[in-house]
Amino acid sequence: SLKTLIPHTDGEKLSKAAILQQTAEYIFSLEQEKTRLLQQNTQLKRFIQEFSGSSPKRRRAEDKDEGIGSPDIWEDEKAEDLRREMIELRQQLDKERSVRMMLEEQVRSLEAHMYPEKLKVIAQQVQLQQQQEQVRLLHQEKLEREQQIRTQLLPSHAPLAPTHHPTVIVPAPPPSHHVTVVTMGPSSVINTVSTSRQNLDTIVQAIQHIEGTQEKQLQEEEQRRAVIVTPARACPEPSASDTASDTEGNDSDSMDQSKEEPSGDGELP
Repeated sequence: SLKTLIPHTDGEKLSKAAILQQTAEYIFSLEQEKTRLLQQNTQLKRFIQEFSGSSPKRRRAEDKDEGIGSPDIWEDEKAEDLRREMIELRQQLDKERSVRMMLEEQVRSLEAHMYPEKLKVIAQQVQLQQQQEQVRLLHQEKLEREQQIRTQLLPSHAPLAPTHHPTVIVPAPPPSHHVTVVTMGPSSVINTVSTSRQNLDTIVQAIQHIEGTQEKQLQEEEQRRAVIVTPARACPEPSASDTASDTEGNDSDSMDQSKEEPSGDGELP
């Protein structure tokens, strides 16, 4: 049936997905046929049971009339029928399982033939998961053993040893800039006003003190300048006298020279 699905001509070419879809549809149709056949089998069994049940009743009635029949024979026949039904059901279930296994193997072979890489990846993932599970279980078993050994070695009254954890330096969080709004009562407002006034008074006094010191310094500088300027103005008078004396000295010198010159002239030949 699968060979009939594969195209024989060159013009007809089916993709891998189409072939898989057709195989899946074929498997689904087979399962539907199987369920239909099972239903038919159950119906036929019911008919057979009804037919076989009517005949023993008649026989039983006839045997009762004749006085020959016994209930033990009827129970034995019923038990044999149940055993036969159970055997048939088991055979059918075995057949269904075998057919299902064959179909699953065919589907797996087709998928492996068409998608080998995908199957490899899936197999690798399964192997990794199994390895991780094994490692985790081994680690848990190791921890449990260590705990048991510790509980056995340490006495009940002894304190537990401190666990040395590695110190991790965590940077401090940046300061959050926030404004705190405080609602003050009237007394606190008065206190703040008085303190602010005192602060203002002290500031004003300090400014006045600074200005007073500056004014004093300016006054002292002006006085010094005045003291320096006044003697400079008084000194021209003695300078005039000095010049007069100088002129008088010069005149006397010139007179002496004039007196000495005639005497010198007389001495010349």
